Amino acid sequence: MHTPSSILIDVELPDPSPLPPALVKLVSSLRVVIVGWYEVPEQTSPEQAREQFEDEAGDALQEIATPFEEAGADVTQRLVFTGNVFDTVSRISVEENCDAVYIARPAKQLQNVLVPLRGTHNIEEIMAFVADLLKERETKVTMLHVIEKGESEEKVLSQIIEPARARITDQGIDDAMLSDRLIASDDPADVIIEEAEKYDLVVLGETEPTIRDILFGTVPERIATNSNVPVMVVRHLADEEPAAEATS
Repeated sequence: MHTPSSILIDVELPDPSPLPPALVKLVSSLRVVIVGWYEVPEQTSPEQAREQFEDEAGDALQEIATPFEEAGADVTQRLVFTGNVFDTVSRISVEENCDAVYIARPAKQLQNVLVPLRGTHNIEEIMAFVADLLKERETKVTMLHVIEKGESEEKVLSQIIEPARARITDQGIDDAMLSDRLIASDDPADVIIEEAEKYDLVVLGETEPTIRDILFGTVPERIATNSNVPVMVVRHLADEEPAAEATS
């Protein structure tokens, strides 16, 4: 039996920003781990905060989770009170074996997806996640590769693009919904950021070793910030670091 991919979505409590209905619909075929985090000030212990605010925070988290449950997603809720949001979210992503992490930005529709591919690193995980995400949907996928010095277009097509295409069509995605785009540049990050503005969503592989870097720095965050497009970062679990120390 096929186990669906999973995605971590974190929200700040007690007043989370609403998540777009287009996202709820898009991830309804996945296991969705919703982490509601309540940041605790230094002078307050997580236990004290939980005792005081658990009911209010739990209600807010359930309100976020309900649309996903109604859409058919397999939803896991995690409510945390913490003084270190970064490490707590990182720890939970490991505990829950999340395949991807969502970086939120406004989204009215999610019909055109950009998938940047850099070499063969993480390509199996990326395309498996994209296939699970878009199965039985009329969503267009563009696979992007930035050709750097020393690479040839023929080699990129044969070693990166075609294997990626085969991986995703083998899992039921219509080949007619796929296209590829090759751009020569010495600055892949800037190219990806510029291209991202033309799409509704970016799905790319993890290039940094920790979930902290995924969520709060580097290329994925630059894409989300500069293009104002939501990003899903597919993790490379083979390089997983030990879980961070619990803070809640």
